[in-house]
Order: sequence, then structure tokens, then C-alpha cells
Amino acid sequence: MRAAQIAALGEPPHVVELDDVDGVRVEAVALNPIDVAVGSGVFYGGHPDLPYVPGAEAVGRFADGTLAYLFGDLYGIRKPGFLAERVEFTRERAVPLPPDTDPALALGAGIAGIAGWVPVAWKAKVGPGDRVLVLGGTGAVGRVAAQAAELLGAETVIAVGRGELDRIPEVFGSNGFTVCIDPVWGKPLADALAHAAPHARVVHVGQSAGPEAPLRSADVRGKELTIMGHSNFALPEGERNRAYLELLDHLVAGRIELRIERYPLDRAAEAWERQRSGPGGKVVITL
Repeated sequence: MRAAQIAALGEPPHVVELDDVDGVRVEAVALNPIDVAVGSGVFYGGHPDLPYVPGAEAVGRFADGTLAYLFGDLYGIRKPGFLAERVEFTRERAVPLPPDTDPALALGAGIAGIAGWVPVAWKAKVGPGDRVLVLGGTGAVGRVAAQAAELLGAETVIAVGRGELDRIPEVFGSNGFTVCIDPVWGKPLADALAHAAPHARVVHVGQSAGPEAPLRSADVRGKELTIMGHSNFALPEGERNRAYLELLDHLVAGRIELRIERYPLDRAAEAWERQRSGPGGKVVITL
């Protein structure tokens, strides 16, 4: 069977022939920042033994025709991932999907989608009257988070990239924001907190701007901010699957939209470099 494999850390995956397995037929595999981090050797959780097949989430079809979302059990993180024509995966861990679901769209509700949906809907509990700032707003997580906040009735929502931080005081003025969704950490978050409202809720999702943030006591303590962390991997499996299906319903209905870029397996290396560059949407490899 064909697969894409990483031979050395820092290199993109290349198509190879591997021994066939009697498992789920993979239809599409998403690429995410975590895949690039693992493949570059910078992920805190390590990486599978080299060479390895990357890909932490996929949509596949079981022998009986059941279409399902595949994620978990450290696939693509500490063990070989899903970027192969067939993989072994237990049915009990799979999330069944309607048979006519677009596999690429289904992946939009996966790792990046959950990281955008849960911080807004479950942790910050955004609702009417909230003024929401989404940092890292040009990425897939940020785009989902901003649309989720609008869907839940927030009064004001802005999503900013790193070069747009000067928009924060222009939009929120002296009132400040009541919720911040933060996939970046580092100095951008520290600077943003100067414009937080008293008792604002901050949900920290990622560290694309750096692993440390010079937060000021006057901002955190003086405004009595609530700072919460979020990790998809810390969610119990049942809750993660529930969040996935909630968001998938919004995607299928068009209430939340996410640009999807599709690549065939033969262009896996190109797709990898596209993900590395920060595409602002979802990069999906179809098989």
C-alpha cells in the first residue's frame, strides 16, 4: 500500500510503499500544526520512531461501509499516524459519520475545529453582551473561534493576526474585551491584556508566538482576570467526540465555514510545506 513517511526530523513526508494492512481504508487525512511540530522534533511529547507515517487525524471507511472520524490513542504523536491507504484502528474509538459526509469537511471539525469551538462555547461560555478578541485570527483555530463567538451572540468579535494588534484598542476602546481566545501566548497576549475588561476570561490554546509570556501583574491581578488552559488531548474521549459532532453540525449547515485546501497523496510534501507556512485554513490530503 502507499503511504507518506517522514525519514528525518525536519523533512517533509515522501510517498513510499509499505506492507498492506487489513484495516480501515483511509479517505482523507488532515495536516495540523501539531503534525509539523512532531515531524520537526519540537513537540514536547516527542515523536514516533523514525521513519514514521505522520497524521494525527483522518476519516476512513470500515469494511462494512461505515464512514468514521479517526483520532486518538497517540496516532501520529507517539505511534505511526494515518497518512497511509489503510490503517489499523479500533471501531470503538471511531466516531461514526453519515455515509454521504464530505471527508475533508469532516476533518474541519477535528483537531483545529475543537480547539476553536470548546474554548469559546464550553470554557469561556461566550454569550450576548460579550466582547471577544481572538488572537491568531488568521489560522484555522482562530477562524473557527471567531465564527463560534458570533454564532453564540457576542456583541463584538474581532480576530487579529500578529501584525494587527493595534486594532485592539481601536475596537474595544476603554471598555476592553470580556473574552480572549489565545492560540499564540508570548508577547502578543501580554500586550493584549492591557486592553482587557475587569474580570475578563482568557482561554489559552497554543503557543505559536512562544512558550513564555511576560504577563504584567497589574493586568492579571489588578483586573482579576481568569486565565484557563485548553488542550484537546486533555478532554475525555466522550467530551471530545461530543464537541466534534457539535461543530460538525455547524459546518455541514454552513453556520461556520472553514476554507479547505485539498491535495492528493502524491503531493504530500507540498501539502506539508503549505501547512508549515500557516495556510489560514485546513490542509487535507485525500487518498
